Formats: sequence, C-alpha cells, structure tokens
Amino acid sequence: MIVSTTAVVALGADAITTTQTQLDVERTEKSLTELNSKTALVALGQTDVQQVSLPASSSSTYQIDEDAGWMNVSYQNTTSGSRTTVFNESMGEVAYHGSDETRLAYQGGGVWRTNGDGTSVMVSPPEFHYRDATLTLPLVTVSGSGAIRDSASISHNASKQYWPNKSAGAVNPLESGKVEVRVQSEYYRAWGQYFETRTDGSVNYNHSSNIVTLELLVPATNPPVQGGIVAGTPGTSMTIKNNAEADSYNSSVGPYSGFPDNSNSRIISAGDVDVENNAIIEGDLESGGDVQISNNGEIRGNLSYGGTASGGGYPGGVGGWSAQNASVTAPDSVERLIDTRRSSISSSNDNADSSVDIDNSSNTLENCASTCELTAGDYYLSEITLNNGENARIDTSGGDVNIVVNGTITIQNNQQIAVVGGNRVNIYVEGDYYQRNGALVTVEDDKAPNFWVYTNPDADVEFNNNAEFTGVIYGPNGPDNDGADITLDQNAHVYGSVVGDVTFVSNNYGIHYDEALQRTETTTIPQAIPSVTYVHISTNDVNITSG
Repeated sequence: MIVSTTAVVALGADAITTTQTQLDVERTEKSLTELNSKTALVALGQTDVQQVSLPASSSSTYQIDEDAGWMNVSYQNTTSGSRTTVFNESMGEVAYHGSDETRLAYQGGGVWRTNGDGTSVMVSPPEFHYRDATLTLPLVTVSGSGAIRDSASISHNASKQYWPNKSAGAVNPLESGKVEVRVQSEYYRAWGQYFETRTDGSVNYNHSSNIVTLELLVPATNPPVQGGIVAGTPGTSMTIKNNAEADSYNSSVGPYSGFPDNSNSRIISAGDVDVENNAIIEGDLESGGDVQISNNGEIRGNLSYGGTASGGGYPGGVGGWSAQNASVTAPDSVERLIDTRRSSISSSNDNADSSVDIDNSSNTLENCASTCELTAGDYYLSEITLNNGENARIDTSGGDVNIVVNGTITIQNNQQIAVVGGNRVNIYVEGDYYQRNGALVTVEDDKAPNFWVYTNPDADVEFNNNAEFTGVIYGPNGPDNDGADITLDQNAHVYGSVVGDVTFVSNNYGIHYDEALQRTETTTIPQAIPSVTYVHISTNDVNITSG
C-alpha cells in the first residue's frame, strides 16, 4: 500500500512538473513573439526604443548571444560567372533556457523552438518576405550579451541597404543567375522548412554544419541566334584561317545555293578574333576583344571591336566600316534546361511505342542498319552511335521530336541522320557530340531552325573530315566554363549556327548562317520558373539589454 501511494505521489509530481514546463513554454512563446514585434518596430525605423516584459522562473533564464548563427546572401551572374557576396552577418539571438531541453529563441526577426533532439519549428516567421519573384529581406541582427531578468530594452544601432544600391552596381531587375541565402543556426531545419513553404526556390541541408541553403533562380536569357558563330566569353580567342568561309542564306526563302550565297553572315565573339590565311567572312564580324587580320584574311562586311584592330590586313581587309563600338553579351547556359528535360523525359517517354526503332530495355536505337526511325514524341536514349552502314531518319510530320541523350552522340564514316517534316527536333545531350569522316545531319530544305542540339557548357563538340551539319549546336557558357569546346576543321560545313567556345575554324571549313534563326525561339520551353527577379536586401542591427 505504501508503495502504491508513493507511486501515485511520484506520478502526480511528474504530471505537475510537465504541466508547469508546458505553461512556461507557452508563456515564453508569447513573450518572445512580443519581443519580435517590438524589435521589428525599432529595427525598421518606426520607433527608437521599446521595452518588453520577459518574465523568467527560478529555473529558467533569457540569454543574449550576438554571435549565435549567421546569414550569408550572395548573387551569381551566370553570364559573367562572377559571384558577389551581398552580406555575411552574424544574426545573434535572445534565447530562453528552460528546466528541460526545450529551447526557444528570437533570431533573424523570427521566433524558433527546438526540443533538444535536433528538430526545430518556427513559432513566428522571420523578416524574410517572398512574393511574385520578389525577395524582400530586411535582416534583423542582435547586439548585446548577458542575461535578461524580467524585461528587455531594445534600441536601434544601425541599418545598411545592400540591394538595390546603384553606386555599388546592385540594381534591379537582376540579370540571369541565382541568389543564394545560407543560414547557419541551431534552428536551421525550421529555417529550411520556412524557405520550402514560402518560396519557389530549391533548399538544401548540410546537417553536419547546421546550415541550410536556399537557391533562387533568375530567369535565363537566350535570345534568337544572331550569327553563324556565337562564341566565348571575354578573355577567350578564336582563329579563323586556312580558306575557311562564312556566308549566309535564308531557309525561309530557299535552301543554300553555294558560296557566297548571301552576305548577311555574322560572326560574334566576346573574346579576341584572328582572321588569316585566305579566310573570308562574307558579312560582319563583331568581337568584344582584339581583332587581327593578316595573310589575305578578309571581312567583306563591317568590323565592330571592343579592344584594338591591327595586322597587315587591317584596314584594307575590311570591306565595310570599322569601329571600336562592340558590346557582346553571351547567352546563358542551357544546363538547367537539359537537367529539366532529362528529369521529365527519363520518367515519362514514348520509348515503348512499337512504331519507333528503340530497344526499350537498353534505351538505344535499333534497326539502324536498315535506317532506324523516330516520329513525333519524347524519347530517352542512353547514347546515339551511328557507324558502319547505320543511318537514322527523324520524321516530324506529326509534331515535334524531343530526345534526351544521357551520354554521347557519335556519327561517323558517311552515316546520316535525316530530318524530314516541318516541325522541330530538340536533342538535349548530357555528354559530347562528334561528327566525323563524311557523316551527315541533313534537314529538309536546309531549314536549320528545325534541328537543335543543346549541350552543357563543359561538352566537347567536333566537326571534321567532310562532315556536314544542318541545324544549331547550342552550348553557351556557364559560370565555370566558356561554353562547349567546339572544333570546326577539315572541309566540314555547318548550315545554321554553332554557339559555344569556338577556338579554331580552319582548313576549308564553311559556316553558312541561316538567317531564319533570327526569327526563331532558341528554346521551346522555359529553362526554369523564374524564382527571383527583384531583391530588396538590408541589415538592421538592434541593441538588446536587460531592463
């Protein structure tokens, strides 16, 4: 009986303690939420000083720690590859330490709770606002130290506007790229859950370091292709030599008729360009860097450059005007587009359609010895290899054909891909692209806008030894690459355009720009839903003291 009574008393005491703890937590949440609202008034300039009651029990305290947690905001321009740190600041906190493992804190303009098991939840949202691709982040930081007894005094220290800030080049709307918000905090999981529910960005966790990262994408820029070659980034170089030829035609009027067809060709490079050894550009050259003309090199149209123009063939080798007025902006990488299409088409495709020549078990073309065929639909292939009597035919009469190639495309030894029909083929290549030894890619009536090959910026692309390609190779630069490394050599010909890092065009090579590309959308689907276009970022420091 005594044992039973003791057990009842013990259970009752535990229940009372649990209830008291719950009441303490509820009271603290209300107190910190009030601290949150009054701190916001001070931090955002609506008042100079505020007081708030923070009652603590004999077994609990409020502690100020100005070094607890940090936030880093950066912006990366994917066109230039440059990354700018907008700010990197300690957030600080006012934390409640109770009698159990429950911990509540005011941090970053929000109130958070953790139960000591690694999980955390948001009690009140931080000063982080996202709507209609606009991020407003007036981060509130805390200065001060020590314990708080009964009440706290809040005063304003300083505020700093980071974005927009015209004098620092921080302007809206953002150019293509991404905004990254990194938070290191004991409550990082709850920060991440907030980011996931309130934004359109991607959220990643580093659990070993208590860090969560939010990535917001800026809309990519991929304007219509304006030249037979669109190449490189500032600091790169391209040499056009050894009887290489560049001209243009307009497939909306008719197929290519022979060099020189039209004189509306354009070669565009963000870097330096050398034109030498009987190379002829039947049109204009635009270079963001230096241009050198030598050994009977010719630019029969206009020359626009950003650096200097020189060489034994300058200015006599320029048929039109010449001016230092170039401004070349490279298009954005399509890496995100390739990833998006690979993700969607790998999980849902038409590979099993019995009317097409695909081995569904290996995701490869079959029956190519007697010409394999694809028709309108979406297809996922591990690779494309055509060799030794193998050919392929793509019929777009019934609609567009979209192909994801998770590896490399190799066409060689006089083999052919023939495109017929009036719609479009889009090939998204994860690996490299090689076309050699008389291999052909032909499109009905030389309509380059009907065949697109998209590559990552680190891909290798090679045309040589009498290869002929009709369409567009599209592999612009990324943040860590100058674009797909494209080699054009040995009597090969492109009817359309190549976009990437072109270093050499030589040995009777022909670039025949299809002017119809000027009126053609570069991509048929958005690369990604734009998750940020405008940002408004500041830090606002407050001093919190006891009393």
